[in-house]
Amino acid sequence: MKSIVIESLVASQKTAVLEDGKLVDIFIEDNKKDKTISNIYRGIVKKVLPGIEACFVDIGYEKLAYLQLKKDDNIKAGQEVLVQINKEEIGTKGAKLNLEVSLAGRYLVYIPSNTRVTMSNKILEEKERFRLKKIVNTINTEKMGLIIRTEAQGCSKEELEKDIEDLKNRFEEISKEYKLGIGPKLLYKSLDFATKYVKDNINNDIEKVIINDKEKYEDLKLILKSIKKDYIQKLTLEENKDLFDLYKVNSQIEKVLNKKVWLKSGGYLIIEKTEALTVIDVNTGKFTGSLKLDETVYKTNLEAAKEIARQLRIRDLAGIIIVDFIDMSKNKHKQTLIKTLELELSKDKRKSEVLGITKLGLVEIARRREKDSIYKYYLKECLECEGKGYIKSANYLIDNIEKEIIRIKEHTSYNNIKIELHNELYDVIQKNFTETIKRISKKYDVIIELEAVNNINYEKINIIYNS
Repeated sequence: MKSIVIESLVASQKTAVLEDGKLVDIFIEDNKKDKTISNIYRGIVKKVLPGIEACFVDIGYEKLAYLQLKKDDNIKAGQEVLVQINKEEIGTKGAKLNLEVSLAGRYLVYIPSNTRVTMSNKILEEKERFRLKKIVNTINTEKMGLIIRTEAQGCSKEELEKDIEDLKNRFEEISKEYKLGIGPKLLYKSLDFATKYVKDNINNDIEKVIINDKEKYEDLKLILKSIKKDYIQKLTLEENKDLFDLYKVNSQIEKVLNKKVWLKSGGYLIIEKTEALTVIDVNTGKFTGSLKLDETVYKTNLEAAKEIARQLRIRDLAGIIIVDFIDMSKNKHKQTLIKTLELELSKDKRKSEVLGITKLGLVEIARRREKDSIYKYYLKECLECEGKGYIKSANYLIDNIEKEIIRIKEHTSYNNIKIELHNELYDVIQKNFTETIKRISKKYDVIIELEAVNNINYEKINIIYNS
């Protein structure tokens, strides 16, 4: 059975997906960055640039947002526009906007500006495509523009009907808000990733959804109730607990951050990530088995193929991935291996493709890049290693500080805590995380004092209790 564990901390929110206790997916949200993607606003056009068919729009932020126009878009300075963010602001550049807004439901996406009904390319079975299209065309009496999502596979007419009704009501509320008042205005805030993931993936296969934040718990309760009342029983609140420790996620993440991954048989993978590509080497290791050598190699490769698909998901590796499986002499073994790899990769929601075997016998995989890999959050390059090694990042260590505070509050009565840190880490926190430390202090009602010291490991945190 599957479980979803949501660890909500001051600096981050992490969603771990477990199958029988084994980590199969992890998603990380950095709370320092205000998520605006898919938010819908009433904007005011400030400047039109006819030469490049674009304009700048005030949506209430310091930087003006950029809106690309089409030839037939007749937009003037001072005009109010209904817009949606499709790319967040980066550096000195404002957010990028879209006039064609969309709202995602559980099974459908509603696009108010058109009347077309399309379908996710990931729904491959022709019979299911026909069934879904027929149901949607029957219930879509108002000719709403809709995209049938991958999640719609197998769902009933009643479920699709409810989704359409919910989306229609949501857009009516947005339209009402758009007409009220003047000036830039946030009309609709998109769900955070954890909430959206639960909403999209909750089903009878999910045994539990565990959360450590009361406010998030209440939000999820309302969403689960709207989907199916019985689903509320799957939700568990373990307030202010280190959930990733309780459910053994931390130890599994530590393994994911290592280059070496052991297989149950005694074989192992070596995963080397570079800027250009990722290389995975498969080795028999301790696995000799009681079978002949070619059978031992074949079984190790099959086990490796399944683990590689899992590692790509957890580490969120993307781009070109080269796999050096152990050489096999039999063509039927090679064919089965490729089919096994393709089957395991098909379980991945991110588009992955086995491109084939190169002349050197290497297997080439392409996986779509959508966000930074897990390494980006947890690790930073070690300057003293001359680019050859990594140490834990400030993000990781800030989360660890909060987890230490959780343990102190749970097991002691101390409210005044001094934390000794490596002087470089102290400087990083003072520069980038002072507000985060203040919020941790307020959340757990403790006084936190940071002190820089030289004779301590960069990744080490020393806790000193003050009465």
